[in-house]
Amino acid sequence: MRKKIMAVVLSCLTIFALVASSFAVTFSASAVSVDEMTKAAVQIISRSEGTYGTINPNDNGAVSIGMLQWHADRALQLMRSIANADTGSAQSILGSSFYNDVMNASNWNSRTFSSAESTAASNLLTTSAGKSKQDALAYSDVQGYISAGQNLGISNAGVLVYYAELYNRGMGVAKRILNAAAGGGSYSSVTLSKLHTTALANSSSYYTDRLNNAYNTIVSLGWGDASVSGGGDNGGGSVDTSDFSESYAGTYTVTASSLNVRSTPSTSGAKVGVLPNGAQVTVTSANGSWAAVSYNGISGYCSMDYLKQNAAQTTAPAETTAPAQTTTTAATAATSDFSESYAGTYSVNASSLNIRSAPTTSASKVGSIPNGAQVTVTSGNGKWAAVSYNGISGYCSMDYLKQAAAQTTTTEETTAPAETTATTAETTTTAASQQDTEPAETTPIDMNRVDEAYVSLYGDVNCDGTIDILDAVLLQKYLNGSVQLNYTQLANSDCQKDSQLDITDVTVLMQYLLRSFTSLPVA
Repeated sequence: MRKKIMAVVLSCLTIFALVASSFAVTFSASAVSVDEMTKAAVQIISRSEGTYGTINPNDNGAVSIGMLQWHADRALQLMRSIANADTGSAQSILGSSFYNDVMNASNWNSRTFSSAESTAASNLLTTSAGKSKQDALAYSDVQGYISAGQNLGISNAGVLVYYAELYNRGMGVAKRILNAAAGGGSYSSVTLSKLHTTALANSSSYYTDRLNNAYNTIVSLGWGDASVSGGGDNGGGSVDTSDFSESYAGTYTVTASSLNVRSTPSTSGAKVGVLPNGAQVTVTSANGSWAAVSYNGISGYCSMDYLKQNAAQTTAPAETTAPAQTTTTAATAATSDFSESYAGTYSVNASSLNIRSAPTTSASKVGSIPNGAQVTVTSGNGKWAAVSYNGISGYCSMDYLKQAAAQTTTTEETTAPAETTATTAETTTTAASQQDTEPAETTPIDMNRVDEAYVSLYGDVNCDGTIDILDAVLLQKYLNGSVQLNYTQLANSDCQKDSQLDITDVTVLMQYLLRSFTSLPVA
């Protein structure tokens, strides 16, 4: 009997030890609290989205507001909650007409702001109640992103925060990039550096700075791969730079067409960024083969085979006294292949497009152009364009410019169709549908700019993670010419997967919503 009792006791102790061991591993992987991860992710996302008072009066057909740029109906809900919290201030700041719209509107699916409304809304958003409501809503939304990642099996804090940054762009985008990073394996095995490298490879250059900033912030918090037992892509532990010397320190120029920045001084290190040709980078130390560098918030290691030290910059103070001449000379040299054949009027096909002092992403930002704005191009080379907009002159990436051919031939054509569209839209939906059948042309997707890599969810035109009647309405408006769509929205709209957008895509989308089709796209 005593032997049986001892056997039972030993079995219980063994089970207890296994449970305790399992708990210890889980605790180690979850040492960072959800609250800490959520606050870090809110900071990272809002830094790229906006401030408390930021207003985008027309963001793809509806307004976006605040620190997380809440869009359309979510903007309405936020404004209403602030007004309910401080009715007196809301009425005074917004005025009776705007206040009544905020309190009584059924939706803001196509609500844009005038200049006066933008100013009033920004003033309300920056009140004490406005900031408090935004803080609470941002925390709630981002905590939801973190929870979504945890539900997929992600446990590492750095990966969860980075996933939240991706999720803010769209649930479909985040899942697509995570799938690519996992490569058929489990999501729990994905490292931060692997997710970052995959995100850079599967995102347009518009997001490069944003992704690098997110990655570098997470690493600075101590949540990078090196903090995870077993290492990840880095092999774990600290990077061996015992043979590095500060004698190499200085400013260097990138001589390669593009130069990888890696997490360790080895070609096996994870890629954490890319430096463009001609970029000026700061080297803090090196060993003759690899250099520790920093550039636009990116820190890592580069091969010295493609770095040339700029001795003049380290000794002469000329750049500090005449930076304008340096910029002008660089811009002039870089535009030698520009041609006036690209001249014309273009529309911006991005949420906002930077204007830079020279045709390179390393040049200083001198302004920005909102989505849908018309900009004058004087010359270009297919990649960069010399532009002027609202008195600002500089250079923009042509990846986000779409030439408005009709506008370059006659000004009458730009006003008459707009009036017809507006009248038709106000009169009846049936009339709008009839108008779409009159021009037989379709709207082809430029597959050099938009391809399947941009698809987050076929049919999800407004990129809110769901397919509903709002998507059909937005696509109809695009075909009518009343709104612009970004690359992901255009790709998601191709419900027939034929690289064309026309009224048939709207029909297919409606049939899917009526359950005539079980899935999209319909080939």
